[in-house]
Order: sequence, then C-alpha cells, then structure tokens
Amino acid sequence: MISEYRKTMDSALFANWNIERQPSSKRQARTMIERVAAHSPDVVCLTEAFEGSTADLGGFEIAAKGVSWSNEAAKERKVVLWSREPWSDIDSIGNRELRSGGFMAGTTRTRLGEIRVVGVCVPYHMASPMGVAPRSPAWSQQVSFLNGLKQVVASRNSELPIVVIGDYNQFVPRIWGSKAASLALLEALDGLSVCTGGQLQIVDRPAIDHVALSPELQSLSVQGIDEHDTEGRKLSDHFGVAVRIALRSASAGLTGA
Repeated sequence: MISEYRKTMDSALFANWNIERQPSSKRQARTMIERVAAHSPDVVCLTEAFEGSTADLGGFEIAAKGVSWSNEAAKERKVVLWSREPWSDIDSIGNRELRSGGFMAGTTRTRLGEIRVVGVCVPYHMASPMGVAPRSPAWSQQVSFLNGLKQVVASRNSELPIVVIGDYNQFVPRIWGSKAASLALLEALDGLSVCTGGQLQIVDRPAIDHVALSPELQSLSVQGIDEHDTEGRKLSDHFGVAVRIALRSASAGLTGA
C-alpha cells in the first residue's frame, strides 16, 4: 500500500466540531482544540464556539455571529472557520434565509489548491429567534436555512471545489425527525456528496455534524473524535469529525500498491 506520508502530501484534513458554547478558557474547549490539533488539520470548522477559539492553532480564523436562540456572551459565534492559509472572498451573510442560523464562507488554499469552504450551523428543530413572538413552529427555521443554503450551493463557481461543513442538526441518512427537513437538506446539497453519513469509525455512532464534497473531491478517511476526556467526562454534547479528502482525479493513485 502507498505510504501514509504520500497520502498526507496529496490530501487535506478537514475537522469539524460543535464545542457546545465552551469558551477557550474552559478545560473542555482546550481539550477539544488539542484533539483537533492532533490531526494536523488544514481546515477546521467549529460551531457554537467563540471568536478566538482557534488561536492556539495559529493560522487564520474567520467567524460569524449568526442568529441568537438564547442569551449569549459577547464573543460567541455560531460558526468559526480556521485555515492554515489566509481566507479570501469572505461572506458571513449569504442571503436572507441563512440569517435563521449560522453561515460563514470563504476561499482558502490547501494542498489540493483553492477550495471554497462553507461553514454552517443549521438551526435545531425547535430553534426560534430570541425575543421574537410567537415562537417559530418546529423545523421551520431549519427548513428556511436549508432553502437559503440551496441557493448558495446552486450558484457556486463550478471551477472551484466546495466543502460544506458544520453542524447540520440532522442524521444522514435520516433516523428521526421531519421528512420535509430531510428532503430540504438533500435538495440543498444537490450535486454534493455527504461523506460523513452512517456509523463513524472510532465513536461507532452516526453524526449530525457533517462534511459534504463537490464532485471534484472525495474522502480518503472519515472518523469521529471522541467527546469524552480521559476520565470519561463529556467535553461537548457532540463528538468531533475528521475527514481526509483528495482531488478525485488524484485519489486513484492513493489507493493502489
């Protein structure tokens, strides 16, 4: 089999974790960032995080506040994106429908060339904007967000690979919940492939934090990152996800002898 060194040189590692609103000063956040760093990531998406959550990684961070579903600290951010390389063509707004959750997009250079990264924090099923009455019906904010995401994906630059990464707040394939929301997710990601569906290695559980790839890309490995510390205490209510990706045209050479 081809060496792990060759795989690393011809691929990029994307890490994804909802850190459950843990500030960088907390033990839980520090441990999660250490575990992410152990994978030597090229790109990281943190959801329900804080501005500066990735400071210990060096590199370059961009972040979006997103909607508030409850009282929040001043530096809380729905989406934090980090890369080893600078970001360009940054968009923290997207469109009106995306204001129902968290959205952050930017283009960054990786070992695979430039990639458009779309970080999302999709509203959970009972999400409702704080201070707005009456409360939004179940699943309505999620469906609205996914309709907005559909527009972003459909209008993407076809010459630039795209990765949609973050907290989807849905199992893929659907295990429970709204069939309409599940269909909205499928339609939003039309033309992309979710590589984090089903049971993930290491954690042996399905995820709601996902990575979707455009046809130019494919995953070489997908695994969970355990959300418990060495004493069995939970770091977050989500486990992390690490995905190594390659250009589809180059991936055939990575699987041979």
